[in-house]
Amino acid sequence: MPVTGLYFCPDSGTTQAPAVAIVDRLSKRYQPVFTTKWTLEHRLLRENGPAQSQTPNTPNTPTTAAAQQARIDTQPRFMQYLDLSQHPGKRFCLVDKTIVTLDPDFEQILTAKLQGLWSMRQTLKAEGSAFDLEDFRIRIATLSQGSMIKGVLVEVEYLPCTDLAQGEAVIRDFIDRLELPSGANVRLYFSQAARGEADADREFSILDTGMQYMDLLRLR
Repeated sequence: MPVTGLYFCPDSGTTQAPAVAIVDRLSKRYQPVFTTKWTLEHRLLRENGPAQSQTPNTPNTPTTAAAQQARIDTQPRFMQYLDLSQHPGKRFCLVDKTIVTLDPDFEQILTAKLQGLWSMRQTLKAEGSAFDLEDFRIRIATLSQGSMIKGVLVEVEYLPCTDLAQGEAVIRDFIDRLELPSGANVRLYFSQAARGEADADREFSILDTGMQYMDLLRLR
């Protein structure tokens, strides 16, 4: 699968569509070909568990490995679901650090069985456009939560490449040449493996794309 990278520029509190300016910049510089509308929906659910202990540590309270593990075990767990229009029939699901793709029908059955165990935390949606430009496929959308605009999201897919590290370098260069807004809250998201982990030489997969979005959208 071609390598993808995500660019996100937060724009919380505005009432305008921030993606328009980026589409305009892309069109004036490169004249890409519009291909289709693009959408995503992300849902974040929190596990309904017992209340977390509020007993603080004191100098007389030893911090043992068991106590540390107990505190870790009481941390809330989250489940994330993601729908991307470019992957019809696939729904990404992430729990802890495990990500899978589900058939929508199976996901409905799973959700019904787990309904009492998880509560909805947030729902994010994005609507925009997809473009083709030589070796790239670019998707640009405004991300929102209800009526609140959260920012602009750009996905860049480098079609000829399946190598994580090589694809990241090309996509970073493409974003730099677009001269998009930058700042402390603007981020680029790539697969963790492309950042030098042990499996950095493996091929990019659809699950890498899912993990990029989960990293970006959780508690956005």
